[in-house]
Amino acid sequence: MTTSAGASASSARAPEDGWGITPSNVGLRRLGLSCDRLPAYRGPQRVPAGTTISGRLISSGLDLSAGGITVERSCIRPTGAAPGMPIVGTTNYDSMRPTPSKVIIRDSDVDGSRLSATAAARATGFIGVADLVRNYIHRFGSGIAIMNAGTELDSLVAQNYVTGLVATGDPAGDGTHSDAFTVRDFDIASRPGRKLIVRGNRFDCDSGADTGALFIQTYSGPIGNVLVQRNLLEGGGYQLGLNGARHKYSNMRAVGNRFSGTGWGPAYVQGGPGWAAWEGNHLHAKGDVSAEGAVVGRP
Repeated sequence: MTTSAGASASSARAPEDGWGITPSNVGLRRLGLSCDRLPAYRGPQRVPAGTTISGRLISSGLDLSAGGITVERSCIRPTGAAPGMPIVGTTNYDSMRPTPSKVIIRDSDVDGSRLSATAAARATGFIGVADLVRNYIHRFGSGIAIMNAGTELDSLVAQNYVTGLVATGDPAGDGTHSDAFTVRDFDIASRPGRKLIVRGNRFDCDSGADTGALFIQTYSGPIGNVLVQRNLLEGGGYQLGLNGARHKYSNMRAVGNRFSGTGWGPAYVQGGPGWAAWEGNHLHAKGDVSAEGAVVGRP
């Protein structure tokens, strides 16, 4: 099943490094498109397996748990959201099972601007496991969460821009906390070669109630084989956190990233063995091609 509309192509390539990303070179604007100029999506919110949605304005959330689904060149701009639930997700919440097959979300906007401030703050743009590439995700409480990721599927999170996060309430009480990107489980026990690659993204977490730009925590399961490479990490809290909570983690690698150094600082580790590889990580230096400021030492 394919739901599509024509989309004008652009010769502009999305930058390979996170510090080159802007709102103009990812998502719809890179393709010369905008949310308001796309035809409306008329399909079901629970998308059937095997569907491709291309060039549509989607005014609700999407349940992609059936798997084998591609969303591309589209705008997901919901007008309502359930507290604590994802705008786009790959979990079947009737059975709590993750998607059985690959989901791809690319060259799209996920936009919280039509939600109330409170609804936006209590929503996350994406929760689940998928390939997310060249998307512009903005105005939610949190951006991307790899969670309930199952045990089989690889995941590529590349060249996305998450920004404009918002918060509500007292973060020390019943208020919200923000992550631009987080991993809460990625189990490699049954498939040791499984991998999660987080490369060339710009993650900006500046809601005022910030956990941080990129937060890895074994909250809902073990995590293994994660590569964090050539991202720009900005905002409050810590820009990069690695936390061993209820489960173990292994083979965590951070290579060639850039940090704003704001908030509580670039990076921390709490529990567990720490980073298996920590190489070429620097503060972000504006105006330099490599954006290479002072070295950020291994936390």
